[in-house]
Amino acid sequence: MKAKSWILMAALSVCASMSAADLSVVSTEKLDVKGYYPVLSPDGSKVLFTTSDHDGLKSLDLSSSEITLIDNAPGTGFDPAFSADGKSVIYRSIVKVDGLIRRDVKSYDLTTGEKVQLLKPSRGNVDTRQFVGKTFAYGSARTQAIEVSLDGKKQTINPIESGYRYLWASVSPSNSKLVFTEVYSGLFVSELDGTKAKFLASRAEFPCWAGDNYVVALYTEDDGYVVTKAKVIAVDIESGKVIELTDGSSIVNGVTATKDKVVYATEDGEMFIMNIKITE
Repeated sequence: MKAKSWILMAALSVCASMSAADLSVVSTEKLDVKGYYPVLSPDGSKVLFTTSDHDGLKSLDLSSSEITLIDNAPGTGFDPAFSADGKSVIYRSIVKVDGLIRRDVKSYDLTTGEKVQLLKPSRGNVDTRQFVGKTFAYGSARTQAIEVSLDGKKQTINPIESGYRYLWASVSPSNSKLVFTEVYSGLFVSELDGTKAKFLASRAEFPCWAGDNYVVALYTEDDGYVVTKAKVIAVDIESGKVIELTDGSSIVNGVTATKDKVVYATEDGEMFIMNIKITE
């Protein structure tokens, strides 16, 4: 299986001549703060980070290096999201109600520091992306499908005929494409209604958009028990060209991107910012 994955990725890499846009790395810099599972704001000015156990949530201003504590409660660092305008952070926390574990959803205003409870403590996992704005997508374990909202109009789709478990679904910046991972099939891009689903890569985790032409993700390998290699890749959604952005010498456990930045964290909590350039 591993050999087939590498053959496939190598074959995709030779398609550079078909690429509609080229991506290059301008510079890479280590950040002076340790953290895990970074999330960039839509404009690339701030990055959220947490601990290896997702306990606590902080925001780093990439211009001033100012760090803001959003919440220090357990679980608050698990899959947070920025609002569409980047002014607020949407996150979950674990609370106990009558001795039972529940999860609520809050928003944090980055300007005023005001916290607002968006969802009262409830059972199960609620995806924070439901609260970022009118346009979003997320994989639903309940429906075993992808929930898509475009300007408030919602639909449930199942892009892969054999699809069972979808993760990391997101809408492109221009609201024209959908990227997602199906656990057993790999990384795909499709139209917003799930049609024309196109395979991009296997073993790809945490996919995120870098502009409208590239998807950045983690390509992972394992020995059947633990991850042995995890490198950052960028995939041209038109040609299928795969670009390795890190060499795999350090295991990466989280990555996030915008049209001109990539931020990733290693298993040791070292965070790096990579400035990228995409030319048409």
